[in-house]
Amino acid sequence: MLEVNFLTNSNLKSFDNFYANLSQSAYRGRPNLFAYERLTKEERKILDSGEALQFDFSKDTQSYNEITKELEVTKGGKKLPHDGKVYLQPDPDLHTVEDTIKLQVGDPGGGVHQEEYPIKRYQKGLLTDERAGFNAYYLTDTPTLGSDTTKTYMTIRGSDAISLENWNDWIDNDAKFALNHIHTPQAKLATVGMKTKIAEMREKAPQATIDITGHSLGTIVSAQGVAGLTDEELKKIGKVVLFDGPDTTKSLKKMGLSDEKIQKISEKIEYYVNPFDIVGMLNREHTITKLPEDSDEPLKKPVGKVNVLVPLHYTQISDPESSHDFGVFQSDGEGNLLTASEDFHPELLRAGEKLARLIATSLDSLRALGVDENVATNVLNSIMRGEFKIKAAIGYGVYENFTTEYSKIVEEARQESIKWDREAIPRYQEQLRSGNLSGNQRILVRAQLLQTAAQLANFDMEDKVNSVKTLLSDAKEEIQSLIKETRQTAFDMVGYLSSSEVTNLLSGFDTTSFWDEGLASDTETAAKSFLTQIEQIGESLVKASGSFKTIDTESAEDFNNLLADVKQTWRGKNVSPSG
Repeated sequence: MLEVNFLTNSNLKSFDNFYANLSQSAYRGRPNLFAYERLTKEERKILDSGEALQFDFSKDTQSYNEITKELEVTKGGKKLPHDGKVYLQPDPDLHTVEDTIKLQVGDPGGGVHQEEYPIKRYQKGLLTDERAGFNAYYLTDTPTLGSDTTKTYMTIRGSDAISLENWNDWIDNDAKFALNHIHTPQAKLATVGMKTKIAEMREKAPQATIDITGHSLGTIVSAQGVAGLTDEELKKIGKVVLFDGPDTTKSLKKMGLSDEKIQKISEKIEYYVNPFDIVGMLNREHTITKLPEDSDEPLKKPVGKVNVLVPLHYTQISDPESSHDFGVFQSDGEGNLLTASEDFHPELLRAGEKLARLIATSLDSLRALGVDENVATNVLNSIMRGEFKIKAAIGYGVYENFTTEYSKIVEEARQESIKWDREAIPRYQEQLRSGNLSGNQRILVRAQLLQTAAQLANFDMEDKVNSVKTLLSDAKEEIQSLIKETRQTAFDMVGYLSSSEVTNLLSGFDTTSFWDEGLASDTETAAKSFLTQIEQIGESLVKASGSFKTIDTESAEDFNNLLADVKQTWRGKNVSPSG
């Protein structure tokens, strides 16, 4: 259940958040790539020679999106650690392993003998085991690990699209974790990698600490991997920053960890989760917030600090801008991701809680049906893809109920967010007018006002664009229906002309005579283009709010430059040819 990196490749809009940069780059087909097989020949030569490969996240990066078939520009990050530069270290143990098969081969004289043939090659090393689906990358803040190194990083890739090649990701790790809270096989490999790197750091870079980051399945592997360290080794872990991953409490208990050890690990871990993401909400029921009907029983404590994101788009996991992908993250321009709280979009906390409970009851229903990991994977993969073809299959009822309730949660949260925005704007304005705020408080309230206004503008324009699409579609259908009825009436009324003669008389009476497809397309494109402009202004406002002190004390020129910058690097998918 835990991955959709058949995903949409909805990439980060900018490299402002350092840990999100590292996590995204662990995947294939992203703006910056750590995966050895996706590097250029020159880059592979550098690693093969034993040297490190530099990545600079402060620079703009142009890349080809394999899903959208478009060139994209991801804007370089600001205020990044190490000025955005990190060095991917080679894995000296990396080598190719062959799986072989023995076959009986006939001899010319009539006898037989055995011959061995390779059937699959895969990469294996300390941080790579393709057969097990494990891929991790080790980076440092200096070209070589040495006494001047202060920080190192390990980023762990989640699973890719479900296929024969990565079946182990889904069955041996994802589905078994979702159903049975297992200690995943990949996590055991991660622990070995962490222990080895910590030992190397103690010898070569005694002042350095290592931070861990990952996304989706990579979060499970990271948390369980850290759980395998000794208390002494744990001291070398700086922090563990995880994106769109489930809570691992039950699995850590099944691994035999004491409450004290889980607490030590928790102090290192911080999650960022989308309230509409199935993966991020797994195992989080009764941990996020109370719902109106709840009793006074306290919430359960999850592993780590959990931040619920305020996403750029309110989408489901299978939508083009997937709730599980990086492209819905919003950065404030200072490297911080926008998150909800009881004072800022509390409806998103409630939405996340509702989705977490829906997932829990759905999994309980699958367990009650006695499904195994294979069936569970098929059902849950169908949920994430938004499809389910075998309607008579076991688990279909669970699937149908889940998808219906899931859609309701997202749409209700959207409507609640619109209501919250409209009520918050005059409240923020009144706070600013009152004169009772300190300097820092005024900056914060102004920033919140900007963020709220930007989101509300996006919501309003999304609704207007959808309304235009609906009006165009309805009008075209009405014209087509009217023409069809009129043509049929003409045939029914004529008694002395042949069918071909009637057809000739009505030759100009068709949809093309009454419906201008080009004009309809231009109208829809213009609506989308205007939505894009609103989204660009909205993102500029959010980024400006992160450095509001500068914008406030200098001039509007800074904001105009920021807006021009956003327009220049904006994704091309919603922009008209003239826009």
